[in-house]
Amino acid sequence: MGGTPAPPAEEPEAPRVRDVVFPKRGFSATESLLGVNLIVSAVLFGVGGAGYPSMLREMTNAWWESADSRHTYGWWIATLFMHADPGHLLRNLLALLAASSSVEFLAGRRATWVTYFVAGIGGAWASYAGRGGPPLSVGASGAIFGLLGAAVAFIVRRRGTFNYAHRWKVWRVYVPLFVLLFLPALANADVRAHAGGFATGLLVGVVLPPHPRVRRLAAVDSLEDEATHSTEE
Repeated sequence: MGGTPAPPAEEPEAPRVRDVVFPKRGFSATESLLGVNLIVSAVLFGVGGAGYPSMLREMTNAWWESADSRHTYGWWIATLFMHADPGHLLRNLLALLAASSSVEFLAGRRATWVTYFVAGIGGAWASYAGRGGPPLSVGASGAIFGLLGAAVAFIVRRRGTFNYAHRWKVWRVYVPLFVLLFLPALANADVRAHAGGFATGLLVGVVLPPHPRVRRLAAVDSLEDEATHSTEE
């Protein structure tokens, strides 16, 4: 007996980075991290005024001595949201937007927060251990490079999860942009913190599970179909 053919299954909608990073309701991890860094720095800049560099130096000197003599390593967390000056803050916020957006899209909100703190502490420890004396290094750079390392490790580790189009964009667009964005950050900076954060992020990225949206994205693979069809012709 004949029958009405079943309607074709609808392709799952490909999620967009913009909707993940800037949701209509609530705050994403990226928005929250940007906000905390901005608010903490704005308060400190306002309190310190023209004397902010001296105030920052005194604080970080005292914190290094405290960590060294009393093992109060909690001060490392405070340094993850502090910056040397407005220019330092602006550069880090731009880099944070790129790195945090990548991890949040690939692995989710909670993974982004965990990576930021774990990699940031890893970078702070590398700076503290390698410097050998005060002050503590300040800035989100170690955590940001950790997010970048996590994204790179995740992409390499989970490369089979991505569809043809996404793999093409990652290696031909995103990775070159990452290199152009982050290499200048190494100039006049605490390289130990950057390297420690990046190495920690690589380790975290290997174990991060993919967010379900990544698997949904893999189901939408029209470019691979086109490439296969062109080869057959």
